[in-house]
Amino acid sequence: MKPSIGIDLGTTNSAVATASSGEPHIIERATGQRLLPSLVGITQSGRRVLGEEARLLAETAPDMVASATKRFIGQRWTPELAARSRQLYPYTLVAGPTEDVRIKLGATTLPIVQVSGMLLSELRGDAEDHFGAEVRKAVITVPANFTDAQRQATREAAEIAGLQVLRLLNEPTAAAMAYGLSHGFTGTALVFDLGGGTFDVSVLEVKDGVFTVLATAGDPYFGGDDFDNVLVQWLLSHVQDAPSRERITHDRVAVQYLKIIAERAKREVSTAAFSRISTVLAPDAKGRGIPLESMLTREFFEKLVRPKTEHALSIVEKALSDAMMSASQVDVVLLVGGMTRVPLLRTLVSKHFGKEPDSRVDPDEAVALGAAVHAAELVDKKGKTLLLDVVGASLGVQVAGGLVKPLLKRNTMLPCSATEVFYPGQDGQKAVRVPVVQGESKRSEENARLGQVVLGGLDGNSLRKDHAIEVTFAMDTEGLLSVTATDKASGKTEVVQVDARMDLSTREAEALAQQEEKHRNAEPTLDAEERRKNRHARRALHGALVSVRKVHKELQTVGEADNEEAQALIEQLAAAIVEAEGIETSGTLEAVQAMTVKLMQLIS
Repeated sequence: MKPSIGIDLGTTNSAVATASSGEPHIIERATGQRLLPSLVGITQSGRRVLGEEARLLAETAPDMVASATKRFIGQRWTPELAARSRQLYPYTLVAGPTEDVRIKLGATTLPIVQVSGMLLSELRGDAEDHFGAEVRKAVITVPANFTDAQRQATREAAEIAGLQVLRLLNEPTAAAMAYGLSHGFTGTALVFDLGGGTFDVSVLEVKDGVFTVLATAGDPYFGGDDFDNVLVQWLLSHVQDAPSRERITHDRVAVQYLKIIAERAKREVSTAAFSRISTVLAPDAKGRGIPLESMLTREFFEKLVRPKTEHALSIVEKALSDAMMSASQVDVVLLVGGMTRVPLLRTLVSKHFGKEPDSRVDPDEAVALGAAVHAAELVDKKGKTLLLDVVGASLGVQVAGGLVKPLLKRNTMLPCSATEVFYPGQDGQKAVRVPVVQGESKRSEENARLGQVVLGGLDGNSLRKDHAIEVTFAMDTEGLLSVTATDKASGKTEVVQVDARMDLSTREAEALAQQEEKHRNAEPTLDAEERRKNRHARRALHGALVSVRKVHKELQTVGEADNEEAQALIEQLAAAIVEAEGIETSGTLEAVQAMTVKLMQLIS
């Protein structure tokens, strides 16, 4: 039987896992890492880099690296969206031919779904290295509050990566499966999932392998990045000279460097009482720049981010309210996402629920592990798990006056459907449009517009009252929406899956899938096993090359130009990097393996 995998396509990090006999485990990368940083970069030579290598590129060319793109997948490009992203990230968002969001990295423009497709393809390659066989079948996780458009775009990214999506699984549900199936948990659970760019809270009832989602709540634009940005602003306040501070604010490289420092400090105060910060901002060729000296204590960090944590707890209360439960009725709180390692969050969650949260499963890996368990069950058709999910956000029809008539309300159990009857706006209409919106506001303009269904062929000589238009919304177990509009007088019907998701044209999607497959199989080998060995060796070289680049950069930053031994090592590493880059691109398997050994010996 062909292998199956579970993938957590995250905002900050991604992971791939598999399961055997119901027991899941993370598939390590050839470089030994368990997580893939969700970064894609384009070098000056036009070569694409992912993960750690892209992170390294971001330190010197941040506008050439796509980060946190999950926040924009499946969205319609608007000037407001582009402006908001510009405040947070160094790259530029542009509109595609279908108003889909694309990211501009230098001279290269990539659809957001292609960026996600590249990450999925990389994870698929790691899985194929692990199994020594082709991998196609996958369960991919998405935030519980993802819209229909975002879910469809995720499927499109998977198609680009050559994956067959067995199911799109909500991330909190996947995390609960990892806990439930690994540790035999039965009861009511609240999943607190705070990642790099999104926040989800789900209340579930787990019993005898049946996972019933009672309520969900969240914020798709809230995550660890927001905590980092608070620290960036605090670091900027240390630059006393106003012109210098203004210059740094508009320097993309300097701002990216500040984000790296902020994230590092946040991690340090999560495990220690303080983090000492000593660096130089915007240095010139001789290392001269604006000195930055400070100390961040855990106490002061917690004071800075207190408003962010209070926002998180307000969403928790919303989920509990929707589930008609109190905090004391929750049996266990499951922490998911890297941000839950922050002691303040753990403390606040403990106080709020009156019990310590369960963190026996690694918060960065729980979602992928749960997805792997479900993927194995779907493939083996021996599922012990029944998932009963809910509608993540209310869905309705825009009516006269810009108001919304809701059909499927938030937290309705899936699958579900609802029907309402509407009439044309005036006499003599030959067609009617049914605008579909998603959100909780009564006003259409304050919600997300998913698209519209057009029902034509009406009698232009009839009165509006003669045409009762029956509209049915139906949502399946994966949260995908279909809309049916029927003219009861004539029987004419339009049945569509909401199509305003700004997806790629069929031709472009197929071209990107072919391009990705060509990239994955670029090694000139004939045998599948040899191709696997070749790819594994190149990934190992890639990991060694990333490590050497880090050491080289650190030595340069220290600036020991007068230290002959250090200077000699810097020059030796620089020469090795150039040699390794050439071998990584076109070297033989033997040359790749030899170069990997050489690089590791240099930094050992």
